[in-house]
Amino acid sequence: MSLFPAYSEVPEAEKKISDENWLQQSSFTVTLPQNTAEVYSSSSDNDECPVPVKKPKKSKRKVETELSENDIFFIDRKPTKEFLKVKTISRPAVAKYKIQFYMIEHQKKPRKVKRYYHKLSSEDLEKAEGVEKNFNDENFDSLQHEMELTQKTGFYNKIVFEEPNNIENWLEFIDYQDVIFKFEKNYKKGSVAKGLRANAERKLNILEKALSHNPYSEKLHRKRLQIMVGVYPADELQKQLSDLLSKDQGNIILWQGYIEATQCSMSHCNTSAVLKLYTSCLSTLHKIRRNSSSDCGISEENILRILYQCGLFLKQSGLFEQLWTLLKMYLEMNLGQLVQGSFDIQVNLNEKQLLDLEDVIFKSQLPSHELWLRTEKLRESYHWLPVTEQCEDPQRIVFAEDVVELIQPITKPENTFRLTATILTLLKIPLLPCRHNTMEQLGLDYVPWALDSIESVLPIFYPIYPVPLDLGNYLADYQLSVGPQYLKVFPGQEEYLIFVLTVMQKCIDFLQGEDKTSLTVWWLRFQRLLIILNERMKMPNNLKKSIKTNIKNLLKKPENRSNILFYVEYALFEKELSNPESCVKILETALSFVKELKFDPSKITTEQEHVCYLIRTIVEETIHSEKNEKAIKYLINFVQGKQIQSQCEIDEETLNQAILKYKHVSLQLISKLESSKLYPVKHLLPIFLCDWIICNGWLVYLTKGPLECAVLLEDLLEKLSEQTSENSLQREIIFEFYVATMFKFCSSNPGYGLFKALDDVMSRALKLFPNNLFLLAVLAKEQFLFNSLGLKLWKTKEMVLKTGHALPVLLMISMTQQTISNLQEQLRDTITGENIPIDNTFFRNTVVSLFKAATKANICTRRCGFIWRLYLQFVHKYFDPQLCRQVYYCAVEECPWLKALYIDAAIYIPAELGQIQDLIIEKQLRLHITPEELDVLRD
Repeated sequence: MSLFPAYSEVPEAEKKISDENWLQQSSFTVTLPQNTAEVYSSSSDNDECPVPVKKPKKSKRKVETELSENDIFFIDRKPTKEFLKVKTISRPAVAKYKIQFYMIEHQKKPRKVKRYYHKLSSEDLEKAEGVEKNFNDENFDSLQHEMELTQKTGFYNKIVFEEPNNIENWLEFIDYQDVIFKFEKNYKKGSVAKGLRANAERKLNILEKALSHNPYSEKLHRKRLQIMVGVYPADELQKQLSDLLSKDQGNIILWQGYIEATQCSMSHCNTSAVLKLYTSCLSTLHKIRRNSSSDCGISEENILRILYQCGLFLKQSGLFEQLWTLLKMYLEMNLGQLVQGSFDIQVNLNEKQLLDLEDVIFKSQLPSHELWLRTEKLRESYHWLPVTEQCEDPQRIVFAEDVVELIQPITKPENTFRLTATILTLLKIPLLPCRHNTMEQLGLDYVPWALDSIESVLPIFYPIYPVPLDLGNYLADYQLSVGPQYLKVFPGQEEYLIFVLTVMQKCIDFLQGEDKTSLTVWWLRFQRLLIILNERMKMPNNLKKSIKTNIKNLLKKPENRSNILFYVEYALFEKELSNPESCVKILETALSFVKELKFDPSKITTEQEHVCYLIRTIVEETIHSEKNEKAIKYLINFVQGKQIQSQCEIDEETLNQAILKYKHVSLQLISKLESSKLYPVKHLLPIFLCDWIICNGWLVYLTKGPLECAVLLEDLLEKLSEQTSENSLQREIIFEFYVATMFKFCSSNPGYGLFKALDDVMSRALKLFPNNLFLLAVLAKEQFLFNSLGLKLWKTKEMVLKTGHALPVLLMISMTQQTISNLQEQLRDTITGENIPIDNTFFRNTVVSLFKAATKANICTRRCGFIWRLYLQFVHKYFDPQLCRQVYYCAVEECPWLKALYIDAAIYIPAELGQIQDLIIEKQLRLHITPEELDVLRD
């Protein structure tokens, strides 16, 4: 018989009888209560002392019970999970559970979650947006974290579904996959390499969907290429891009990636293979242009982009003779009216002087690696023009047939200046001024490895606003220049400078209209920059005199005597020759020939554009001379249509009327602004809207202060952004002026507290226009003023690396090194005045961390040869040779076509120079002197 009735198996009738018999036993008597509640508080008569009984806790759920009138037990059929969190449970509420143990990991079924398009409350969205901040919280619940990630993913799916043409939303969604990958890496097991591959494939799937809605978006195509390059090995990448190209042969981005997959691969890169790909690309683009009349302009722009990239490859691999042959044929075909020899340029290269210098080197008894390095650099600086007669070096002989397959005609007139600018840039002539929109329009902004020498960043020394931007010895080290060059005092310097100036003059002679004017202005500005740089480098003898003579001869020509722009550039040239008074006189003389200053905002002529630029230049030169009162009179007379020389009284009413008229005309001009982009030829010429707004801004700045000027510019920038959806050149120039005025005030009034406002404006501007060298120059100058290597540096680093462009990264590294140099020079003993020796460990680690960040696998600058050469120079100076060797081979792995890196082996790893020379020959790069010839000449 069972002790408890609830577990008895006997029939019901017998159970009743047995129960009664059992209850009548003398050994046990029980007084049953009237209800079950009394059971919990009753005690046996035999107990010596009452035992307190706790009241059981109520369950949050309804418990199924089977209680009869006389029953004192119940059956709990469902487990109550809440009880697991309670430390003690009173009887009889305590439940008994079975616990099962498994020797292997138990695979639970995944919990089903509604992923997409469920309605999210504002609270949910706030939680989802804060997911990234919770990674370092050890107590953060991974399940909650996963739910928040799922909610955010659903949110992104919803917005891209509702706005499929919004490119920024797609890009944010793609970048958000990195947050998911970080969660998976922290909370889930698995191979990191497999995780990276899976993350990349997720991104590519999203990109395919995005491109189905936006097939012509360059940003999305670039993003796809960037992800593929980061995850696929060279062989697989080539196959993937080849398959994509077979479906879309005219896609310039796919072509660039396909060529780079070979050019940037150590195992596949050699000159003939890469040039074959460039030939195939140009031929395909030409066929597409010929078969499609509607896309002819776009096809020609793509041809010029590939020409620029091909020219960079030839220049950086040392094949300068082939480069000039290619560029000369393009110039003769498109500018020289197909006249053969119209761009034949004779340069007097003294071969006897070269032989004498080589004899001095060979008699110096230097080590073999040093002899090879000096001889190679010497011949590289002398031999850049091809020769037709027989010579000892067969690589100097280049025929038209060698490059003819790379030649494609340019038929659109608007692309003539674009072609000329591309060719001059390849010859190391910098854009003046260098703006982000200009580089973008010319197709120079994409190629991250375009920075191979110092000439690309020279525009930071070119002044375009009256602000103090003296950068001292910044970028004073020209050791990283690559021959042929015109900066460093070296044999062949003067000859190459004469060569590039002659090329510019010949181009000017063949061009017409605005193309001719724009290139002439560029030619004048380049020579002005050479005078500015004269303090940092030694110019060739009599160069100043010859430049001044050339400019005067230009102005004497009948067609140039009435051109205001040329006189403005000549006046500024005089200023750089230490004649500021002469500069203002020339400008006022040019203005005196202007018959009428009145104009109609609805119909702006070219002459009125030039006059407005002239007024702006006079005002800024007057401000530079700290004659603010005179500058205000100039501005008021201009807006009133009076002659600048006439006297005017500045009272409150006149001033307010002038400011109102300036702003009214500014708003009129913005409302009539066309949304189409300006052709590149316009980028070097005055833009009336920008010059007018700058005059307006200077008047407000000089009379009301920088804050009122900032309010005006913010209003106008907002109107411009509403009028043009893209980041136009006009917006970039207004941002330039905005930063210039804020920096001018902060530098002269450092205690006023506007540096934070300046930083905010500069961050906004650089986010939109990262390749603007004026903005980067202001950033560098501000860094020098603060001499800060703390929080400000790391904020700058984060901002710059996010731009995805090489120029700002290069400037950031250079400014950090210069800041460290300045700090070391300023640490002096106050008594003796001598320099205090300091521990360089912090400074060295700071710079090395910047180099490591700039050369990561997912950063575009990992293929920038100039940054790698700076990295090697720094490591060689401050660290052990083994680290230098490691960095060197990493650099060669990323840039296997860059001859300058192979030459640097003689400096950094001279013991392995023989292997490096074998690599040069294997890659078919330009070698001016072989090891065998060196041994013969040395003996």
